[in-house]
Amino acid sequence: MAKRLTAVLGIVLISLLAVMMAQQFPLWEHLLQYYGGKSDQTPVPSMIMGNHMQMSLKAALQPGDEQRAQDILAAARRVLVQYADVNKAQDDGYKRFGHADRVGDEVHYTNYRYGRQAERHVNYDHPTSILYKRTEQGMQAVGVMYTAPQDATPQELNAIAPLSIATWHRHVDFCGGPRTLPFDEQFGPHTQFGMQGSIHTEAACSAAHGLWIPVVFGWMTHVYPNAPNPSEIWGGMDMHMDANTDGSEMKMKM
Repeated sequence: MAKRLTAVLGIVLISLLAVMMAQQFPLWEHLLQYYGGKSDQTPVPSMIMGNHMQMSLKAALQPGDEQRAQDILAAARRVLVQYADVNKAQDDGYKRFGHADRVGDEVHYTNYRYGRQAERHVNYDHPTSILYKRTEQGMQAVGVMYTAPQDATPQELNAIAPLSIATWHRHVDFCGGPRTLPFDEQFGPHTQFGMQGSIHTEAACSAAHGLWIPVVFGWMTHVYPNAPNPSEIWGGMDMHMDANTDGSEMKMKM
């Protein structure tokens, strides 16, 4: 009976994948829409920067926050020492995510098993992602990324990394382009579609015949424990934004 059920489920899954593949949008966009959030509304006090970055606002400092922050930094430093060699990270299940091939680019190496575990309980020694900087000498481990579910409350984010110190962010208001769209027009800096695209409303996405994805992935916070500038340690206002962010386009979300 179990084998029969497994076979039936396999056939259903293959059929669903075949339907997706036959549609006008690439499979990965359908998966982002399926697993993504249905609205960029959140109980987390936040602001929209540029077109596609939603960032938490700083909360009031609470007793114990500074000590908690120091403990997180200590854990992040241990991770960077352990995974100074990117090959070690890959051996332990971290996979490169995204396209960043120029010297100076930051590259995420993500462990999806740790990411799933982080939805239930944070383990500071097992961050969802390790952040590497591409240098002329090779990949340099510079930071880690901790994550939380896309519908997390302020209390849940604060329990992982204090909102008075860390800056959390989500990628929002994404319009996916059709499968026939050239790569540069989906991921380039001056596109309509994609993470850096000029389209950031559902109406505009519909008019452009795109696939609307209100929230891509969940909440995340970058930690750069060895950054020389204190404002860069917690992925704050100095963190790299998408190409459409000029610092003046901000909308409050409360």
